[in-house]
Parts: sequence; C-alpha cells; structure tokens
Amino acid sequence: MKLKDNFFQIKDYCKTQTGVDFTIRFNPQHLIYQVHFPGNPVTPGACIIQIIKELAIEVLQCNLFLKKCNNVKFLKVINPVENIEVVFSISIASENSDTHKINALVYDNEQQFAKLSMILINN
Repeated sequence: MKLKDNFFQIKDYCKTQTGVDFTIRFNPQHLIYQVHFPGNPVTPGACIIQIIKELAIEVLQCNLFLKKCNNVKFLKVINPVENIEVVFSISIASENSDTHKINALVYDNEQQFAKLSMILINN
C-alpha cells in the first residue's frame, strides 16, 4: 500500500552528503489513525518503515523491495496532531546496482522518534 500523498506528504527536502532529509507532514484524518488509536492517534512502526522505503524510492528512482530491517529502534511515538512535521533523514549506501543499505533517523526540533537501518533491493 502506497502511503505517499495519502497518509503523508513531502513538504520539503534537502540533499545531504550521504542522502536526503525529507520534511513530511502526516494526515491525521487518515483511516489508519482512526483505528490506531481512536482519540490518541499514533503512527504505526510498520508505516514508519514503509515511509522510509517510499522515500528511498524517491531518491533512487526505482522500485524497491524490503529485504531486511536491522537495529530498529522506536524511541518515541509520533502523534500526527502534536508532531505536525517530522524529518526523515535517509542515508543511502549502494552495495551494488541492486542492493541498497539505508540508514534512517526520524526526528523533529525537540526529539528523536526512531532510528533504523534496512536493506532494500531492486524489484
């Protein structure tokens, strides 16, 4: 399920030495937040992983498949009402033309929400 332009929108991006920092805005009205959790919306960890994958697709301009997640740390919940804009800092190291190691940090001005690494392969 594609989340971009429905569950979240890219508001801005900035290239870095190792990748791209994306500022995104969540859609607090999305169905996912109505069930996770009513009255206290929390961004599911699976959605955070999917967002990182979709942002990597934006950078690499190819279809990708999640092969493996390593060192996944969800440090704080992301409430789309309280945390209106969040930065997804994505660094990409391509091991070869088909395999890409992604390191991601999710944060705002005050706190870190998640950090993880994953292996994505061309699909």
